Amino acid sequence: MSLTVSPRKLLFVSLIALVGYLTLLPLFMVVFGTLRDAAPGTTASFTLSNYARAFGGVEILWLLANTVVFAVGASLLSLTIGTWLAWVTERTDTPLRRVIYFLVLAPFIVPGVLTAISWVMLLSPKVGLINWLAVNLLGFSEPPFNIYSMEGMIWAFGADNITLPFLLMAAAFRSMDPSLEEAAYASGMTPIRTFWHVNFKLMLPSIMAVSLLLFVRGLETFEAPAVIGIPAEIKVFSSQIYLALSVTYPPEYNLASTYAVVYLLVAVLGIVFYLRATSVTGKFTTITGRGFRPRKHSLGRWRYLTLGLSLIVLLILVVLPIAIVFWVSLLPFYAPPSRYLLSLMTVDNYRAIIQVGSFHRALVNNLVVGISSATIAVLLAATIAWFVVRTKFWGRRLLDVVAFTPIAIPGVVMGLALIWVYLTLPIPVYGTLWILGIAYVSKFIPIALRACHSAILQIHPELEEAAELSDRSWRRTFFRIVIPLILPGVLVGWFYVLTLTFKVLSLPILLSHVGTEVLPMVIYDLYSSGRFPEVCALGTILIGLLTILAGVSRMAAGRFGVQEG
Repeated sequence: MSLTVSPRKLLFVSLIALVGYLTLLPLFMVVFGTLRDAAPGTTASFTLSNYARAFGGVEILWLLANTVVFAVGASLLSLTIGTWLAWVTERTDTPLRRVIYFLVLAPFIVPGVLTAISWVMLLSPKVGLINWLAVNLLGFSEPPFNIYSMEGMIWAFGADNITLPFLLMAAAFRSMDPSLEEAAYASGMTPIRTFWHVNFKLMLPSIMAVSLLLFVRGLETFEAPAVIGIPAEIKVFSSQIYLALSVTYPPEYNLASTYAVVYLLVAVLGIVFYLRATSVTGKFTTITGRGFRPRKHSLGRWRYLTLGLSLIVLLILVVLPIAIVFWVSLLPFYAPPSRYLLSLMTVDNYRAIIQVGSFHRALVNNLVVGISSATIAVLLAATIAWFVVRTKFWGRRLLDVVAFTPIAIPGVVMGLALIWVYLTLPIPVYGTLWILGIAYVSKFIPIALRACHSAILQIHPELEEAAELSDRSWRRTFFRIVIPLILPGVLVGWFYVLTLTFKVLSLPILLSHVGTEVLPMVIYDLYSSGRFPEVCALGTILIGLLTILAGVSRMAAGRFGVQEG
């Protein structure tokens, strides 16, 4: 009796094994590292001393407190500003709403490490432009702002993170049933009272869900804690893990792994609360079956006030950081503006960056690893999404959960985990671009998976059933019918993952070596050397590249039918 396994089931089992290898094995290796007394790849003994070191003092309590305070503060700041701007653009007749929308999306094309550096140049107590203006033009006796503080870290990350809450809250405002507001207006309530007593209460479940998502993003971010927190000696989990691996000699892999386990538990807890909040929001539905278009609030003369406030906020949060980067990129050295500096403006920094070999190498590395990892991630995600949505295989929900797991793994934890994996296993990828590609695929699969999952849900199964009835193989059906139909969702996921490979610092900071640098790593290295003009020149070039990528993404979206919003 021969035992045959269908190709479809074989592929499904292979997917579970591959996704488990990419996501669960690294987590296991981190936990494994906490129970060893030596570095990965060396002979070691079982020990609990790493936990005794980590929990034996108050340092871990300070790390936990700083991490939570930073994440909560930044999420509240970005949520408040993002919700305000979403309400202005979606529910009021404020002029120039398209301009506001465009400016809110601008931070998406600016790497987080560059934004943090720009706020250092603006709010540093010694050389910050805003502090210089306050002292020399406004008569302050001392600089009023200090970016090297917890408040500075919160400001830098919260200001950079307004795009996500804006998009999520704009979608929620756009979907709200207007009959409830109309009833409020009919009872004589003003627009402001209607917002607080009707809109805000209806939006509260969505606000809670978005705030938890922002909290998780604040937990895992590395750029602001690295650029601002490390010089200020304000440590959070992400920066402490980096310091344990990069500053301490020899690297304290085991202690860093112990911190990573605690860090991961906090992040997982945040994700669990977020998933519960998103499931609860369905119980507070405000979208009815009737066709409707939410009315815009007529603010009268107050609409110019909302316009002015919105533009001032965006000028400070978005335009000013980008402007200071461009300004400094044209200077031979960083200094506050003056007539003398205007006479020294030059493009020599751009020449220096373009002519240096590390830029070309980093650009090629970024393109190669970005395009390949984005392609692999979306193909894996599309296949996983199809099995989850279209089949009845036992274990498909497990596959979905395991593939979604990396959303809760901070970048520095993923980087540390892969160091353990590939210094322990006899697979020679450590120190090469391969390990960075594996890291990007592992970390960004959940992003591509959600895009592909939504796209497959919109396809009726009868199209695939018709293909199977005509004796097409499953493979031909998937690549000839399913993939073309979900191409818009695949493209969205592909472009987003590719963009992230040009922006994220937390993975290459631990996995890149000489010869395998990518652009965010080069920016951070230049900043660490105090070469601000070259940092800004490279940052301006990178912003230009990401702008082109965003434009191509938009054109591709229009070509293949992806709709705005």
